[in-house]
Amino acid sequence: MSSGSAAPPNPERRGVDRRQQPRRQDELLATGGEPLSQVLLELRAILENATVGILFSRNRVLVRANPQFAQMFGFDSVKEVVGQPGLVLYPSQEAYDALGAEAGPLLAAGKPYRGEIEMRRKDGTLFWCRMSAKAINPQRTQDGTIWIMEDVTERRRVQEALLQAHDELEQRVLERTSELSEANAKLQAEIFERLQAEQRIWHIAHHDALTGLPNRALLHDRIGQALAQAARDRSRVGVMFLDLDRFKSINDTLGHEIGDQLLKVVAERLRGAVRAVDTVARLGGDEFVIILNDIADADDAAQVAEKIVASFAQSMRIGAHELRTSTSIGISLYPEDGREANALMKNADTAMYHAKRAGRDNFHFFSARMSAEAERQFRLEQRLLVAFEKKQFALAYQPQVEVVPGQPATLCGMEALLRWSDPVEGTISPAEFIPLAEETGLILPIGEWVLRNALRQNRRWQEAGRPALPVAVNLSPRQFRQKGLAETVRAILAETGQPAHLLELEITETALAYDADEARARLEELAAMGVRLAIDDFGTGYSSLGYLKRFPVGGLKIDRSFVADLTRAPEDAAIVAAIVGLARGLDIEVVTEGVETAAQLAVLQALGCRRFQGFLFARPLPADQEEALFAPPREP
Repeated sequence: MSSGSAAPPNPERRGVDRRQQPRRQDELLATGGEPLSQVLLELRAILENATVGILFSRNRVLVRANPQFAQMFGFDSVKEVVGQPGLVLYPSQEAYDALGAEAGPLLAAGKPYRGEIEMRRKDGTLFWCRMSAKAINPQRTQDGTIWIMEDVTERRRVQEALLQAHDELEQRVLERTSELSEANAKLQAEIFERLQAEQRIWHIAHHDALTGLPNRALLHDRIGQALAQAARDRSRVGVMFLDLDRFKSINDTLGHEIGDQLLKVVAERLRGAVRAVDTVARLGGDEFVIILNDIADADDAAQVAEKIVASFAQSMRIGAHELRTSTSIGISLYPEDGREANALMKNADTAMYHAKRAGRDNFHFFSARMSAEAERQFRLEQRLLVAFEKKQFALAYQPQVEVVPGQPATLCGMEALLRWSDPVEGTISPAEFIPLAEETGLILPIGEWVLRNALRQNRRWQEAGRPALPVAVNLSPRQFRQKGLAETVRAILAETGQPAHLLELEITETALAYDADEARARLEELAAMGVRLAIDDFGTGYSSLGYLKRFPVGGLKIDRSFVADLTRAPEDAAIVAAIVGLARGLDIEVVTEGVETAAQLAVLQALGCRRFQGFLFARPLPADQEEALFAPPREP
C-alpha cells in the first residue's frame, strides 16, 4: 500500500515526537489510588492469560504481543514477535496493502476496525482471523495501534460445510421430486387407459370420491384376493395401516378445504411409493391402508415404509400455504400376524398407534405384546380424562444455569415441567401421557393450567424475596396452533401480575412446520407483547435456518440427544458447534439441556456454550423446595 495509508496491523504514520516528556508517575496511578506497579502487574496478567491474541504495533513494526498471539501465528515465543515487520502476518503485499487501505481511514477517524481476513503463520500456512483494532490516539496514529485477533478458521469451516450440505440436500430433494412426478404421471396414464366409460358406475361405488383411491369395499375385495393367492403360492402379504400425524390440527386451523387438498396430495405420494400390483386405499378421514402383494419377507415391507416416510419429508404447497406433515405406519404380515383380513387390519392398526406413541413419523411391525400394550394405553387414556378434574397434576421446576469461565455459576431461569401422579400406576412419564393429551384435546386446558400456575409460582417466589428469574413453559403443537393463543397468554400475565419478559415459551420445530406464514404471525404477536420465544429440542425436527432468520426467536435449546454421546461422538460436537456458531451470529441465546457430567460440560464450554440445564447442576424439584431450587449452583 502507499506510504500515506495506514499499514496493518499498525496503520499509523511514521515518526514519533520525541519532544514529548514522560508523564510523572503520580499521573499514571490508577483511579482508586493503586500503585502503578500493581496496575502494571494486573494488566500483564490480563494480557498473558487472554484467550484471544493481543498485539501492539507502531510504525509498521510489531512492538508487543501476548502469548496467545504468538501461539496463534506460530512464533516460538513472544520475544520472537517483537521487532517483526507487520508484513510477515499477511499472505501477500497486496493483502497487506488492502487491509491498510480499509482500516487506516477508520483508525485515523477514531473509529474501530473490525473484520475477518486470511492471515499467515510463521510456517507459511494460512488461517482465517477475526480482528478488531483501535488507534491509541486518533490524532496521532503514529503512537500505535492495538489489535485483538481470534482464529475463526474452524467456525468458518463448519459454516461452509453446513451450507454445502444444505445445497446438496436441496438438490437431492429436487431430483426426488422430479422422479416422483414422472412416476405419478405414468401411473395416472395407466389408470386412465384401464378405466373405460362403461366402468364409471362401478368405479364410483368402489372408490373414494375425494382421492380416487379404492374405498373400504374394494379394499376388502383386494385383500381377499391377495390372501387367497398367498395361500396358493405360500408367499406373504403385507398390510400397512397409516394415518397423518396431527391432521386434525390442520383441519381445525386452516379449514376442511385445505385439509381435503392435502389428502389429495398425500394420496398421490402413497401411490408413487408402491408397485402397480399393490393397493392403496382410503378408509376415511386421514386413514389409509396399503396391501403389499407377494412379498418375500418383512424387509420388503420395511423398504416400502421407509420410502413413504422419506416422501413425506418434502413440504406440500396447498394454495397459499406451505405445509409439512408426517405419517405413522403400522405393519402386519400374513400369515405370521393373522390369516384373515380383519385380524391383519386390526393388528396393523395396533402397530400404527404404537408408532405414534414412539414419536410419530416412523413405522412399526406388529408384535403380540402390542395388543396388551394397546389395552393398557386405552385404560390410561380413560384415567387421563379424569386426572385433570381430580387435580392429579403438579409442576416441578428445573433451574437453568449460566457458567462463565472464571466466574461462579449463576441461576438464569427456571423451566416448569408437568408431572402426573396416577393413583393406579404412580408417576407417569410425560413422554407417555402428553401424546395422549394431545390426541384427546385435553392438552389445551392442561397447558393453560401449566402456564397459569407457573406464573403464579414465580410471583410467589418474588414476593418471598427470591430473584426475578424468567420461567420457561413448553407449548405443545396443538397449543401453539389454537386460535386466541396470544389473548390467553396476555390474560394470564395480567391475572398473575407477571411482566411478559419473565415468561419464555418453548416451541418445538414440529409446531412451526405446518404453516410457516401462520406460525410467523403467531410468534410476532407473542413477541410484540414482550414474551421471550425459544425453539425447543433444536436439531431433532424439521431443522431449518429459515426459522432463525424469519421468526422472532430469542433462544434455542440444544436437544439432550446431542449431549448424551458428546464426549464419544465427534459428529455431535460438530453439530453443537454449528448451532452455537449460527446462534451467536444471529444474536440468539443457546441453552444446552441434558448436561449430566463434568466431561460433557467441559466439551460444551469449549464449543462456546454458556447456559446449561441438567442433572449435573440440579434435578427437577417441586416448588416448595425453593431453598434447593434457588441455592447457588454447585460447581461441577
